[in-house]
Amino acid sequence: MTIPLKKIISKLIFIAAVCCSIILFTSNLAPFANPSKYWPVALLGILFPILLCCTFLFFLILIFIKRKKALFPLVAIIISIPNIFTSIGFNVFSTFKEAKIKEQVRVLTWNVGLMNYTATDSNEAIKNNAIILNKLKVANADIVCLQEFFTAVIPGNYYNFIDSICKAMQYPYHYFSRDIPKFDGQFYSGSIIFSKYKIIDTQKIIYPKPFNGSIIKATVIIENDTADVFTTRLQSVHFGSNEYKDLGNIKKGNDNGFEGSKNIIQKLRMGYNQRTTQVNLAKDFLNKSKRPLIFMGDFNDVPISYTYHFLKNDLNDCWQKKGSGFGRTFVYLSPTLRIDQIFFNNYFNVIQVKRIFADGGSDHNAVVSDLKLRSNN
Repeated sequence: MTIPLKKIISKLIFIAAVCCSIILFTSNLAPFANPSKYWPVALLGILFPILLCCTFLFFLILIFIKRKKALFPLVAIIISIPNIFTSIGFNVFSTFKEAKIKEQVRVLTWNVGLMNYTATDSNEAIKNNAIILNKLKVANADIVCLQEFFTAVIPGNYYNFIDSICKAMQYPYHYFSRDIPKFDGQFYSGSIIFSKYKIIDTQKIIYPKPFNGSIIKATVIIENDTADVFTTRLQSVHFGSNEYKDLGNIKKGNDNGFEGSKNIIQKLRMGYNQRTTQVNLAKDFLNKSKRPLIFMGDFNDVPISYTYHFLKNDLNDCWQKKGSGFGRTFVYLSPTLRIDQIFFNNYFNVIQVKRIFADGGSDHNAVVSDLKLRSNN
């Protein structure tokens, strides 16, 4: 290789490293940039783990090519450290003890994908629902929050999952949002809270149309304390088979990838706009609670996002405190998509947390955690 060619390659690598470093730096702004106005920054937040890995790779390469130039990616990585700790759990040696301790509260959140209502194969739906119900039974959580829960509401109906869960798993209390009616109100979908603790109060805030959803609260008595449990599912980007196909075309560099990317960006922008409104309403609702608080749900957004940052605020994230790795909860697209969260306020300590893998039951993994009221320490 001639000297000029070496210089050209070195310069190209340096330019690429600088560009990647700038993009990584910009992605760090995603938690503070309103996505309804600055959606490209929000999109970079989703790509944060990939950008971080690429920048680190450039850093290693530049160390061997010209050490001084490695300063650019190094600075970008240092600036990213707070978001690295937000998006990744560093409790490498953490374990989860299945045996419950009386003084602790085991909570679980799971988007159950409409209980496979949209499945084209009824046998497959029955099999997947059996997986969901079995995993809920084994987890034996004290408080269970399910999103995209679909059930009959007429007692005795074979598809009445409320009856099944309450009776078979001994949850005497529940509160169901009933967001979307189906079949003349005989079936509903929405978010639901099951509790082994007595529910003494409930409340619901409905999100603006066209989204059909809400955030719900159940006030429960835990030992001698009263706590507020919130759950919600926020606006998704509604990627269907066409969008996943478009993503495949983009990855492969196919000719129709550009047209597909426009459709994907349009859906992302629509999702960001609606979700921002929902985040503001949810935050106001959470702020009204002056009790011990647990907030679980499907946020449809990653930790490096305005959604996560704004809702978490001064709350604590179970996965960040006790989890290990990225904690992926959405099973498609990327291994870094942790979009289902368990937050709690300073009235609680988190003892442990883990994922329950869906194994085909849903397109989300569940998250389960043990919390302990500080007053019981």
